[in-house]
Amino acid sequence: DSGFDLTGFLDADYAGCKDSFKSTSSGAQFLGEKLVSWSSKKQDCTALSTAEAEYVSLSACGAQVLWMRTQLTDYGFHFDKIPIYCDSKLAIAISCNPV
Repeated sequence: DSGFDLTGFLDADYAGCKDSFKSTSSGAQFLGEKLVSWSSKKQDCTALSTAEAEYVSLSACGAQVLWMRTQLTDYGFHFDKIPIYCDSKLAIAISCNPV
């Protein structure tokens, strides 16, 4: 255990861009109570549903958290579980389905 938590939060809109109908992913990562990384980016693909937009955002947040864990492991910190908070039950269900 590292003594502090690494935590991810994410959200997405669905087809928020009125020109391209692309969604926007946003995420924030915290070490303890300190914000250490954040992003807000228009998605490359055009999502067909809110669940898909949220899943794409979940994937981006997960990739950032895994990169941060790798960097912190190099400094001797270890994390057993890293919570990622998402407000879409469908995106969570998709990510938990080992296809």
